[in-house]
Amino acid sequence: MTIQKIIGEHGVQQQLCRGGLCPAAIIADNGDVFVQGFVPAPAEGAALTAPIGEGFVRMPRATFEKIARQVLAS
Repeated sequence: MTIQKIIGEHGVQQQLCRGGLCPAAIIADNGDVFVQGFVPAPAEGAALTAPIGEGFVRMPRATFEKIARQVLAS
């Protein structure tokens, strides 16, 4: 897999938020999208269930909407 594009909260970014501290979407050369976000707090994680091999990340809704618009436009 090769990273094709990184889209972050503040627009297209060349590097992943200088240390990975902001939510982002990473688009791979095969078209898959990876989402970077915050690990849910233990109380949040207790309320979430995912199938084996899957997990959750957390980000503010406004950030998600910005990133989603950029992914759809790419």
